[in-house]
Amino acid sequence: MAAPSIADAAKPYLDYLDKEMTIEGILSAFCVAVGAAAFDRVLGAKGGTASDLVKALQDYSCPYVLAAIIGLMSAALCFYLQRSALAWLYGQISLAVTREMQNITTQVDRNSFLDGLHIGDSWSLWNRYKFGLSFLAVTAVEVSLALFLSISKRSLPSAQWLIAGIPFLLAAIVDFLIWYLMNRRDEPDR
Repeated sequence: MAAPSIADAAKPYLDYLDKEMTIEGILSAFCVAVGAAAFDRVLGAKGGTASDLVKALQDYSCPYVLAAIIGLMSAALCFYLQRSALAWLYGQISLAVTREMQNITTQVDRNSFLDGLHIGDSWSLWNRYKFGLSFLAVTAVEVSLALFLSISKRSLPSAQWLIAGIPFLLAAIVDFLIWYLMNRRDEPDR
């Protein structure tokens, strides 16, 4: 039995990257669609046609609704950037396979097939995905705050924007720690 070609060996991993890119695209589109719908249906609703909940959200929770929309759009951006990184990796591996199958010499600034697999196996490659998930967590907190304040008909006029910003600050701290730890994990042993 003949040994599989490098193209045959790369196919399962390239199929996996293709599926991950599809997932990232769906997540990105979902976040944009939900953010746009929330903006239109909650912030764009007119007083006479809006439901009681939408009126309460407009009256008591506008900063939190805006923060939730910003969280969704930030998550969409992170998922899109992750998709772009995976597409770049897919392309690098495909180019490396083509070069090796055609016996084309690889320039010094190009990645080999093994380099592409090493990049794909790194922890830090998935940082953007984790950042997107943290922005979805921020969105969940902001929506919870908005609903709680709207249903209880409470308002925190002097501190609304500050309170709406706290989940973003916490997410930034967590994201920095994730970035730091994942990049350290990828460093070769000294």
